[in-house]
Amino acid sequence: MKKIVHIVESFGGGVFSYLSDLTSGLSNRYDITILYGRRQQTPENVTNYFPENVKLIEIKSFTRNLNPLADLKSFIEISKLLKKINPDIIHLHSSKAGAIGRLLFYKSNQKVFYTPHGYAFLNNRDNNLKSHFYFYIEKALGFRKVQTIACSKSEYLESLKVTKYSGFISNSIDTEKLNEYFTDNSNTDNSIFTVGRIDEQKNPALFNEIAKSMPNVNFIWFGDGDKRSQLSSDNIKITGWMPREELLSKIQKPKYFILTSKWEGLPISLLEAMYLEKICFVTDVPGNNDAITNNIDGYLFKNKQQFLENFRSKNISLGTLSKKKVEEKFSKEKMIDDYIGIYERGNYD
Repeated sequence: MKKIVHIVESFGGGVFSYLSDLTSGLSNRYDITILYGRRQQTPENVTNYFPENVKLIEIKSFTRNLNPLADLKSFIEISKLLKKINPDIIHLHSSKAGAIGRLLFYKSNQKVFYTPHGYAFLNNRDNNLKSHFYFYIEKALGFRKVQTIACSKSEYLESLKVTKYSGFISNSIDTEKLNEYFTDNSNTDNSIFTVGRIDEQKNPALFNEIAKSMPNVNFIWFGDGDKRSQLSSDNIKITGWMPREELLSKIQKPKYFILTSKWEGLPISLLEAMYLEKICFVTDVPGNNDAITNNIDGYLFKNKQQFLENFRSKNISLGTLSKKKVEEKFSKEKMIDDYIGIYERGNYD
């Protein structure tokens, strides 16, 4: 049985759900180990979300932000573990693990993959220095012959700017799991909700602007983060992090889903909202617009005014079409088959 090691610092939210689904579909075929970093949104009981034969090892020196000393410790710790495990396949997830992982030394027979889950350099709205820094880091590391597996077509097109070794397999969701939480009260509450970290990527400032302009509507942010102070409007409720089972129960009632993201990979929270027949309003950025076709199965917007126009003219029947799209294009089964193909081949030829 071949060995796979997944390396992921951002072990929470959509990436956590993605890895849970991916490993559950592969654990009977591969010997799987996950080297992970713990974040605020990482569940305490992580083993409960994975098959019993999937091994989980916490890298305690993993940090989200750049930290030379901690990053060096992570590099050394991961190097030792890879030498001990001796995997056939190594899969890196998100920017931090992707950077550290592509600096490692590999054996010639080891296959190495990298999934960005939303390139940080896509935050170029203000043409800021941080975005340029992340772009050139990706470009420098992109010279290594590590196969990028983008999680959407848009992310794939962005990846070609920084590496020639790339292809894509779209994110998916476990629809059977979601069916367990469907209730008669689903989509009966006119609240507008989102799910995720309250950080720069998710653009809480825009979320707050929209909420302020609709004072008679309840807005709910399921999650938490260091930018929560930007959510100051009186009609916004911040729930904090909660177990996934509780989250899936809580999001049944609200009818409307919103993402104000500045950039994305292909958000799991959006795919889940589409499958649950929510009316979805998302920013017109790569990742979001891979899932939503404007006025067909949801709405795309670039600013507060466009959102308000879309919301006023909304068609509440679009939820049925969005569910059908997820069933046809973003099934867990298709994702698993695609990953087996790329893991076995080692490239896209």
